[in-house]
Amino acid sequence: MLKCFVDTNIILIGALDLSENKISDEARIIDLVIEGKIKHIVTIQLLNEYHEAAKRLMDKDFAGWIRYLIVDVSKPIFIPDDVCKELEPKFVSLIPKEDLRHFVCCVIAEADYLISNNREFLKKSKNDVFKCVTPREFLSIEEFT
Repeated sequence: MLKCFVDTNIILIGALDLSENKISDEARIIDLVIEGKIKHIVTIQLLNEYHEAAKRLMDKDFAGWIRYLIVDVSKPIFIPDDVCKELEPKFVSLIPKEDLRHFVCCVIAEADYLISNNREFLKKSKNDVFKCVTPREFLSIEEFT
């Protein structure tokens, strides 16, 4: 099973599209997480980031539903925040501060993919350990049945 970090923008767009029965690449990524075809990588801090962003976007019920999908349904790989903090200084000069935790999660979990719509983040995160792609690129590379 592929280990993937799914960026906040994908989580929010995908969950919103799913809740409205819209078809999108982001919704397909969320479907793959829910179906257990990809293993999502997360920390408690990032889970809280998803929750707060979802509350701002919609409301607390939507935020709770996203937390439920991530924690209870998808059974993600949890990376301890303290482990991330230890490794972050190594990459602080390479990765923007707001994306540093995301990148470090991928390194620690030995991710296969970092999936985001943030092209600047994807560009700065290019490395030899995991692939940095948009949802469309991910879905065109990997085939799921």
